[in-house]
Amino acid sequence: MKKLNPKKVFIIADGGYREITPVEHEFRKKTDAGYREKKFIGLHSMIMEVSEKEYIEFYRNKRRQKYLDEQRRDNGDVSYDALNSDEFSGEDILIAEQPDVCDTIVESIMTDKLRKAILKLTDEEQLLIYRHYYADIPGTELAKIYGVSQQAISKKIAKIRAKLKNLLEN
Repeated sequence: MKKLNPKKVFIIADGGYREITPVEHEFRKKTDAGYREKKFIGLHSMIMEVSEKEYIEFYRNKRRQKYLDEQRRDNGDVSYDALNSDEFSGEDILIAEQPDVCDTIVESIMTDKLRKAILKLTDEEQLLIYRHYYADIPGTELAKIYGVSQQAISKKIAKIRAKLKNLLEN
């Protein structure tokens, strides 16, 4: 096992942690058999006393991570984080966004309901909705086609939309 040269040492005392000096730690290891039985883990430039269970779990996780790292190296795996640059994120390259299934179903249901509601409109109302929303003819041009003001067209479209809303809600 690797020899630790900590700058700080924390031991469990009085239900919490207490800092002792590395020199005191070494002295206790040499002079106190009970102290030598305590478990410590290294964290950055310090060591910390832990329970037996925490000690076992820490080194189990450390071995697991080492195994995973070796597997990645042996398989030639590359982390998408390695593809990050100032211009783009590696995650954006590899992960294609998929539409939410629920959103797709709701959209499909609402489109079907809208189609059925449009069929309940008069032919003139259907034609105006088609021209404005599907053929993308602006209100100014529709006003010329119908021989009315743009304000009149806007009011007609608003009236038809209110009618559609009412049909969709019922």
